[in-house]
Amino acid sequence: MPYAYEGPATVTVMALYMGQEPNELTTLELLVVLSNAGPRIARIEYGRYLQGPKDANALRVVLPDGRLLHGPIIDGRNDPDGGWLEFEVKDHDLGRVLPANLSWKWV
Repeated sequence: MPYAYEGPATVTVMALYMGQEPNELTTLELLVVLSNAGPRIARIEYGRYLQGPKDANALRVVLPDGRLLHGPIIDGRNDPDGGWLEFEVKDHDLGRVLPANLSWKWV
């Protein structure tokens, strides 16, 4: 399956429950592979243990270009030597990230 992005990202693992203060832990510059896992479902894979709050249920991924993906965690696995998480995304197209159309010229 083609990936949408591969490289460093800011990943925040969150525990969001009604009536409780949000609990979150952010990992900066985590090397990830982001891919489309189905309609409105994104998947990140990473090569080390991802820290997060107990009973985490949501994920936020910020790519270097500022693109933000976030939503509830659907499934995943987090082992000492890496893992993966699938999460719902809304209003995002996770097709291949292509370079911007550079229509200007340096004069």
